[in-house]
Amino acid sequence: MDTSVYESCKSFLKKYPMTIAFRVKKHSQVVQEHINDDEVVLFTFAGQKDANILQPFYTTVIVFTNKRMLLGRKRYFGRYYYSSITPDMLNDFQIKSNILYGMVEIDTVKEHFIMNCLDKKSLTSIEDALSKYLVNEKLKYLKKQS
Repeated sequence: MDTSVYESCKSFLKKYPMTIAFRVKKHSQVVQEHINDDEVVLFTFAGQKDANILQPFYTTVIVFTNKRMLLGRKRYFGRYYYSSITPDMLNDFQIKSNILYGMVEIDTVKEHFIMNCLDKKSLTSIEDALSKYLVNEKLKYLKKQS
């Protein structure tokens, strides 16, 4: 793996400073532990998962690798939240913007979640990375099925 999840996420937050994210290093470590040796980090970002602007304490790190999408959030007392979503489980996504922040809604077969409190300027890069990821991974999956 070329870069760590934390370095990639830190780069995203430096480029888009209006994004609200706390304890990114701890959240990144959760995902880093679960990345396999043969996976490559393609894109990383952080935001508030399923929270609104009045509850900005649900920072989650999302990582796209060449095999799956990973979500991680470090809780207190050794607990953490981690999800791995394979490309066949992804349905679609929506990008939304309000006066202050942007939002990404990702729909999967089992779950529908929202990443909120994102810098509005980051929405185009997230959309680009997510679109490329969905198209490329779905094509790979469909080729394996045929």
